[in-house]
Amino acid sequence: MESVRIDSEIGKLRRVIIHNPGSEIEAMTPREAERDLYNDIIPLFAVQREYAKLRDFLHKVTKTYELADLLAECLANENDKLEFLKEYSHINPIAHIVDQLALLPAQQLAQSLLAGIIAPKESLAQHLNPHSFIANPLPNAYFMRDSVAIIGNQVISAAFTFDVRMAEAYITRFIFKKHPAFRNNGLLIDGPAERNRLFTIEGGDIHVLSSDVLAIGISERTTAFAIDRIAQRIARAEARPMTIFAIDLPKERATIHLDMVFTMIDRNAALAYKPVMLGAGRAQVYKLDVQANGSVRYSEEKSLFEGLRGVGIDLEPILCGNGHSVFQEREQWLSGANSFAFGPGKILMYSCNAYTLEALNAKGFAILPAQDFLDGKANPDDYARLAVAFDGIELARGGGGARCMTLPVERDSL
Repeated sequence: MESVRIDSEIGKLRRVIIHNPGSEIEAMTPREAERDLYNDIIPLFAVQREYAKLRDFLHKVTKTYELADLLAECLANENDKLEFLKEYSHINPIAHIVDQLALLPAQQLAQSLLAGIIAPKESLAQHLNPHSFIANPLPNAYFMRDSVAIIGNQVISAAFTFDVRMAEAYITRFIFKKHPAFRNNGLLIDGPAERNRLFTIEGGDIHVLSSDVLAIGISERTTAFAIDRIAQRIARAEARPMTIFAIDLPKERATIHLDMVFTMIDRNAALAYKPVMLGAGRAQVYKLDVQANGSVRYSEEKSLFEGLRGVGIDLEPILCGNGHSVFQEREQWLSGANSFAFGPGKILMYSCNAYTLEALNAKGFAILPAQDFLDGKANPDDYARLAVAFDGIELARGGGGARCMTLPVERDSL
C-alpha cells in the first residue's frame, strides 16, 4: 500500500490525480452555466483537445491516476458501493433507487456518477423536463484541486461553499477512505460532515509551503472559522508548532481561491498578482502561530511575502501579466497566476498568458510548449527553470488553471 505525502508546493511530483473532462461538460446549458460556476459554456471537443496536452505531459513526468478509474476501483467492493450510495443519497434524491444503482457494474456506475443520472421515467421531474437529473452531472470535477487537500499525510475533504460541487467532496472522500494507493493518517477536516453556512473550505485556498508553513486564503469559498479549525486540528495531530498565513482575499469571481493570485513555483520564487498580493490595496495577511498545545497567537503582517521572509521562506514575486496595469488584470482572469509545479522551478501553465511568460523568461525560466516534450524534442531534466506552456483558452473559461486541474498526492521532500 502506498501513502500520501505533501510537504511542499514544489517538491518533485511523484503521483497526481486528474480527471479528463467528459460528457458532464456538455450537459450544461447556457442558463445553467452560472449556477454551475462557469464563466460560459464550453465545447467539449475543444476542452478535451487542450486538456490532452496537460494529461499527456503529466504522463511523461509522473504517475497519474484518473478519477473515474479510482472511483470504479473503490466501487468494485459491493459493501463499499452500497455504503457510498447511501452517503450520496444525503445530497441527491436517490434513496429509492439505491438498490438499482448498486446492480450497475462499478465502471458504469462511476461514469454515471460523474456524467449525471437522469431522473427516472416515472418521476414528475422527468415529465416536467426530460433534461432533469436525479444526480446532477459534475462539470467542475476536472478541477481536482478543490475537493481535497493533503497536508503531510493527512487529508482535508472540502466543505464546498456551493451545493453544486458537494458531490465531488463525497466522491474524493470515499476514494481517500477506501483506495489502497492513498493510505493516510485520516481526515483533518471531513467536509461533507462538518460543512455549514459559516464553515466552508476548498483546496484551491490551501498551499503547503513547507512541512511547517501553510498559506490559506480567506476567500469567497473558505471562511476564517475553517482556518481556525485547521490550526487546532493540526496542533493536536502533529504535536509540534506550525505557522499559518491567512490571506483575506477580495470576495470576487476573479479571486475565488488563493491560487488565482499566488502560486509558489521555486524554492525562492512565486507567481503573484500584484494588485492583491503587493499593491497599495493588497490583501490583509494574518499570521497564526500554532503551538503544540493547541494555542494560537495571531498577528498581522504587511504582506504574505514579508511574513514568509520572517519564517525563512524568501520568495521573489514574479508578476502575473508582467505587472502591466491592463495585461495583469486580463491574464489573472485567464489564470495567469495559477501554475502547477512538477518540481522545483518547473511549472505548467497556459500559453495564452504571454506577458506572464515574458516575466518568467526574464527570471531565467525557459519557455517551451508541451508539444515539444510530447514529441521528444525536449527533456524537462535539461532545464534548471522551466515553464511548460499548453493551450487553455477554453479550459480557462471553466474558471481555473493548471494548479486547479491537478491533485498531487505525493511529492519528494525538498
